[in-house]
Amino acid sequence: MSEKEFKISIIGGYGGMGKFFAKLFRDEGFEVTITGPNEINGKETAKKLGVRYERDNITAAKNSDITIISVPIEITEGVITEVAPVLKENSLLMDFTSIKEMPCRAMEKFAGKDVEIIGTHPIFGPRTISLDGQVFVITPIRAGRWLPWLRELLKKHNSRIFETTPEEHDSVMAIVQGLTHFAYISIGKTLQELDFDIRKSRNFSSPIYELMLDMVGRILGQDPGLYAEIQMENPKILNVHEVFLNTANELSRVISKKDKEKFIEIMTTAARHFDDVDRAMGRSDKAISSLISELEYLKNSIGDELCLRHIYSGNVHLGIVISVTPDTVTIKDSGRTFELKLSNIQILGDEERIRYKAEKFGKISRDFSVIFGEDVDEKFISELLKENSEDILNVEIKDVYKGEKLGSGRRSICFGVEIIKSNVKDVENKIIEFFTKIGGKLR
Repeated sequence: MSEKEFKISIIGGYGGMGKFFAKLFRDEGFEVTITGPNEINGKETAKKLGVRYERDNITAAKNSDITIISVPIEITEGVITEVAPVLKENSLLMDFTSIKEMPCRAMEKFAGKDVEIIGTHPIFGPRTISLDGQVFVITPIRAGRWLPWLRELLKKHNSRIFETTPEEHDSVMAIVQGLTHFAYISIGKTLQELDFDIRKSRNFSSPIYELMLDMVGRILGQDPGLYAEIQMENPKILNVHEVFLNTANELSRVISKKDKEKFIEIMTTAARHFDDVDRAMGRSDKAISSLISELEYLKNSIGDELCLRHIYSGNVHLGIVISVTPDTVTIKDSGRTFELKLSNIQILGDEERIRYKAEKFGKISRDFSVIFGEDVDEKFISELLKENSEDILNVEIKDVYKGEKLGSGRRSICFGVEIIKSNVKDVENKIIEFFTKIGGKLR
């Protein structure tokens, strides 16, 4: 069986992470099936993704070469218990759960001895548009031929792969997710309890405060059910909470006593343990600088054509920038005006913008026959012509003619020019002007 004939079933595949990987595997050419209890939702999602839907988990799993569990943490063990015993020999069982000890233990217990098992944790949200640069943790349990396949697939998509044990994963994630989410949600709840005007506070804010608010808002804007499971299903998290609360209380007592010396000691020893504060300074400075540079670039682009892509929806706007504020950019696209949040858009580079423009408006070819002197370098002219307008996609020399009718020392060169169809007349006039300025005579 060739790799492209692999059948992949994602149990719970119409959830956020399931949909992300269903699309990725579909784009790789695999036959993908998603499952889920809501038949209407499942069929609708499958149709949008271009994959199959199967309501019954067992039917999907027993016919698959790769079965992936992508369901809420609280039902993960039950679903593994259901599907693991029916898997084919030499097939692969995986999961996308954000804790690893429980699902890996269950997969090993209930899957046949000839089934390979790899626990995984994609450490990013389903709003992410690609694997490029994203961390993907692997905890191999029974790994043979499938582990190299998974590594190669992730490397192809420039994912950052980290292999570890389920135990180490859960200990580290008690901090990476358990502590950070707990702290940010606590900050958000504190602002609510204080009835604090967050919008107004941005008028007083430093860049660091803005970044902090963005991180708090990012967490609060996620699925609260998922975040509740992350906090409650990893048993190592409660100890982290206890240490955090004790530390916060101690720091508060030090401040209430105005014990500056103790405060300095706490902050200094924490910084020493942090080890790489310079890196943290550099990365945060870089993030702030990037935001400032983007805003300045947009302000300087008022009146120019830009191509902006919405990070989450993937919608692309190609048009003229009308105005820019610290929070929004207004662009006129095909006669309509759109106000977009800066936090949600990505500025596409010139190469991507021109490619999208060609896809949107289409292409058209025009031939220009021009008389030059005999010694002219037509290849050099074609290269110059292509640089004359970004709407010129390609220039080729279609014919070179010498004849008595042209006179001695002269020849006619036919240039085939491929043009974006957005503003053909203006581009044609530019081309005619170009040939005239370099001494050419159009026939």
